Amino acid sequence: MNIRLKLVLSAAALAAGCVLLAGCGGSASSASSAASSAASSEAASPSASSEPTASVSAEENGASDAVASAVDALLETNPISNQFEITAMNIEYDFGLKADDVTSYKGIKSNDNGDAGLVLAIQPAAGKAQDVMDTLKTYQQDQVAFYGNYAEFAQAQSNVENAIIDGGDDLVVMVIASNDCSSDLTSAVKDVLGK
Repeated sequence: MNIRLKLVLSAAALAAGCVLLAGCGGSASSASSAASSAASSEAASPSASSEPTASVSAEENGASDAVASAVDALLETNPISNQFEITAMNIEYDFGLKADDVTSYKGIKSNDNGDAGLVLAIQPAAGKAQDVMDTLKTYQQDQVAFYGNYAEFAQAQSNVENAIIDGGDDLVVMVIASNDCSSDLTSAVKDVLGK
């Protein structure tokens, strides 16, 4: 009986340890996010850390008028359901963009599983516009592969395949039509970029 009791107590102690470690991981993540926000609030000098220097949101980083107005104009054409604001963590980990390549950004994507709708505007760092566009094209390919795994998301997959990634030295945009979009996004992107 003693052996069984020791086994049960050991298992309970292991489970409690896992819970505590999971809690610590969340705190470290929150601290990391807070540190990232603090770093982006400091002077505009480049950071050598691996934390993204892009800010948490357009309002906090003072996104340029061109970035903010591009997103607003594109959202009028491409209404996004269940909006989720893209953060610095998304820029680095979801899109794969290097923090040093992004001066400012603003983006909204759909938080609905079957809707790939996205509007993202990025002010690239000097000489990094092509790198940003290439990285966004890689993100597009990854999303096409992801949605291809689910027959019920065929519309979203088609929308991602037809995503528009365009821009120049001052502004790069990526637009994926939402499932509810019926407008010509090519024309809207050209208007935003002044082409």
